[in-house]
Amino acid sequence: INDALFLENLIYKSLRRHFKKHPSYVQILELFIDTTHQTEIGQHIDTNGTPYANGKRAELDLSRFTLDRYRGCVRYKTSYYSFYLSCALSLAYCEIPEDSDMYQKANDVCMRLGEYFQVQDDYLDAFAPPEVLGKIGTDIEDAKCSWMVCQALSLANEEQKEILMKHYGKHDPEGVAKVKELYKDLDLMKVYEEYEEEQKTACDALIGSIEPKSFQELFKFLLGKIYKRQK
Repeated sequence: INDALFLENLIYKSLRRHFKKHPSYVQILELFIDTTHQTEIGQHIDTNGTPYANGKRAELDLSRFTLDRYRGCVRYKTSYYSFYLSCALSLAYCEIPEDSDMYQKANDVCMRLGEYFQVQDDYLDAFAPPEVLGKIGTDIEDAKCSWMVCQALSLANEEQKEILMKHYGKHDPEGVAKVKELYKDLDLMKVYEEYEEEQKTACDALIGSIEPKSFQELFKFLLGKIYKRQK
């Protein structure tokens, strides 16, 4: 914990060293403070999805795995620090007034990009080969509130939910395989592919509405980096 606090403190010492005389110094500081707070909220939502008591994970509660909880978690845990912060910092550094609608437009695009990015992560965790992904996915074993399990619960019948109840969150290779087989039976690959195209279309529309057009290039770059990524 102390190391984490030390590293966080270095952010503000670095900002003071390099940007203290910048006209937007206070705004830049506030962006980091707000983003830290938002990310902590997201981490809380994430860990509360698989609660622990006395050092042990509590009994699996599938009712916690909802798309509403998932979207809230992703918005705060991923979208703000992974996408919005860098965009808002660039606007602040260029001395764009805080009340400019460019911040809201950046927020609208970044929230959607962040959700899309995290959904990709969850999909790849379940289906991407470890040699391509660069790691072995453990969302199932760790009982994560992932997009995959939320979608599965929304599509599964009672018998299929029993499979999740029995095997989700267990460090058992056979059980993990059964959960992944259920994902395939529910055709989640197709559900994901449709979701990906919907997000691409929606992001393109949002980006196209941004003025000035020169600002669109940043978001086109971000979308291009994640669209159909494999790892």
